[in-house]
Amino acid sequence: MVKFAKFVQRILGRIFTVFQGVSSAWLFILMVLISIDVIGRVLFNTPFKGTPELVSFSIIIIAFLEVPYVFWAGGLVRSTVLYDKVGPTGKDIIDLIAAVIGIVVFSMLIKSSLNDFIKAIRVREFEGEGALRIATSPARAFLILGSGFMILQMILNVCKKAFSIYKRVSGRTAA
Repeated sequence: MVKFAKFVQRILGRIFTVFQGVSSAWLFILMVLISIDVIGRVLFNTPFKGTPELVSFSIIIIAFLEVPYVFWAGGLVRSTVLYDKVGPTGKDIIDLIAAVIGIVVFSMLIKSSLNDFIKAIRVREFEGEGALRIATSPARAFLILGSGFMILQMILNVCKKAFSIYKRVSGRTAA
């Protein structure tokens, strides 16, 4: 079981690293686009058409590509007021509870987004007017995809922390 969990963790790590690379490249492209828009506004009184629509569309996708990687890499922000005062078992319990809450929250996010995603595909929903209209279904899909991967990672964390707590409580050395 432990070998399987490590295998899944390694595969997820590769997927999340690709997600992170794609979102970083996308963010760089947005930075260039916004710079072109600002320069166009200031120097030529002509903005790059569709920049606000592209940016608002991209923020959701970038966020939900990045969050699974950040969680996998252990980079989420946490308040350390209580966390630093408890021992290793206490930290594992806090991490386990946080992961369970995360599973519930991201499951609710998927549940609440699924109908809107299906509707966006069915009615060919678009956002933006004039210069650029963008389909909303890709952003909705990335929200669901990113949330699903967060749930997978959190399930692995729950198993890892529960196993670590069990080993400590039963007197064995934690791995």
